Amino acid sequence: MYSWRAKIGVIAPLDDQVEYAFNKYAPDGVSFNCTRLSFPGPTPEGLIYLSDQLENAAKMYRSQPHDVVLFGCTSGSCIKGFGFDKECIERIERACGWQGLTTSTAVLEAFQALGLKRSVVMTPYPDDTNEAEKKFLEDNGLEVTSITGIGFNRVGQYSHASKQFLYQNAKRLKTEGAEVFFLSCMGLATMELVEILEEDLGMPVITSHQASLWACLRHAGIKDKLPGLGKLFTI
Repeated sequence: MYSWRAKIGVIAPLDDQVEYAFNKYAPDGVSFNCTRLSFPGPTPEGLIYLSDQLENAAKMYRSQPHDVVLFGCTSGSCIKGFGFDKECIERIERACGWQGLTTSTAVLEAFQALGLKRSVVMTPYPDDTNEAEKKFLEDNGLEVTSITGIGFNRVGQYSHASKQFLYQNAKRLKTEGAEVFFLSCMGLATMELVEILEEDLGMPVITSHQASLWACLRHAGIKDKLPGLGKLFTI
């Protein structure tokens, strides 16, 4: 049985990188079930359409025990503003009966665990989605020194952003005044970038995949300190 330590359910948009990232980096004994949602694009309207499918997807997990069921989308779980991540968690838990979590909640918990509040943020979203995410972060007590979209505005492009492209754009950011770098979006392949960006930017790095995996494990009672995934996984 592959889930002898924990079984985690994941509800995610089409075209993200979650199965690969979680299965590659999770510790032994943790397994994942993944359900996909239709996703028209990362505009506020598209993200609301995405989140409207949450209950039906969560019902898929009702018949078998899961330690955590994650809504694995950063902007989709914060697009309606302060408290929307908690609303999504309540909807998951009502639908399936198991502990719920969202990526935006995981990111907030990562900031809290690191004890840091001033962040430079990079995303693949259009400007109106960036503004919504910035407001969500600031309404939850964080300070966004800058938020930069890097131009991946349509479904199907996220998985094709190369590590070189993401790394070079991160290095161009103005990080003055920031304590931490947040690379947002479950559609970007980021796990391999965490450690090298921490070294080259000289600050802790949070990414949506990394924070989601970390929070899922911690909520499931698994406290492994995993190598290569940044300062967050040393806590």
